[in-house]
Formats: sequence, C-alpha cells, structure tokens
Amino acid sequence: MAFSAFSWPFRRRGSGTGAGGEPSKSSAAAAEDEELGVTAELLDFLRTLSPDAFKAAAIQLQGVLIAGGSAEAAAGDLTSWQERHAVLVLSKAKELAKIRYDLCPRHMKDKQFWRIYFLLSKSYFSPYELRAIQKEKLRRMETENGKSKEAITVEVEMQESKGSRVSRPSEIDLESQA
Repeated sequence: MAFSAFSWPFRRRGSGTGAGGEPSKSSAAAAEDEELGVTAELLDFLRTLSPDAFKAAAIQLQGVLIAGGSAEAAAGDLTSWQERHAVLVLSKAKELAKIRYDLCPRHMKDKQFWRIYFLLSKSYFSPYELRAIQKEKLRRMETENGKSKEAITVEVEMQESKGSRVSRPSEIDLESQA
C-alpha cells in the first residue's frame, strides 16, 4: 500500500505548480483560502512571528490563569472552522510550521500553541470566522425549520442584534449569502 493512500490532514494537494513552473491555484482552492481567512495579510503577519513571541504569550496566559482566569475557558477545543484553518495555514505558512515544530511538545502543548496562535492573529481572520458562524446558523435554521432563506436571514440578523433595531436585508445581502 502506498503512503499517499493514508488519510493525512497535512498532505499536499497537487503539485502546486502550473505550466512554466508558476504557482497555479484553482478557483475552488482560492475560495477555500478566502473562506478560511488565509489571506496575504495573514501570511505576511505570520512571517513576523518568532518562537519567542509564542513563549512570551504563554507566560502572559499563565499569569492570567493564576490571577483568577478560568482554566475551563482557556482549555477549550478548536472549532471545526479553526481546525480547517489550522491545517490550511500550516500548509501555506512554512514559518509557522517550523515554529510549531520547534515549540511542540518541548516548550508547550499543541493545544496551547493553537490557543496562542488564534489570540495573536485574531484580527486577521475574525471576519471570516464570523461569516462561517453565520453560514452555519443559516444552514442549521434552514434544515430545522424548512423556512425560506429570506425569513432565515432576518431571524439570524435579529438574533445577532440582541434587541437593537433590525432592518430587512437588501437583495445584495441575500445574494452574497446564497
């Protein structure tokens, strides 16, 4: 049995180069990158990180827990979106993969590494994560209630506004969520 037959989440997809040795990217792969928040800005930020940044953040997190922070809140598992993001970002940002290799498990556990990563880079991917959460809410509500998309969109906006004034979504909003 060939090694490539095993299901491994970090294996490469395709050769990564097109004609003439230039990088090729299908529109589906580009859409996945965009959906998971792996943008050029995030990759540029990740090039600036060092193992010392992770170690310093780990010390600060430890101080927060000692000062009365909740260990349960800090020990949360990754969501499915975060797991998919982590796999993709490791394949795109070799610098991050090297930092992870250097730190885990000698200096910190993998779970702590990812908690720190998501704290440090939150400003780069949070809009994409929120969009994924909204899509999941819509999908769940649609399957549970069997309602039309327009009614579901209004319900999700009402839930997120938490009592603030809610207006009906425009046609552009409905088309972008379809």
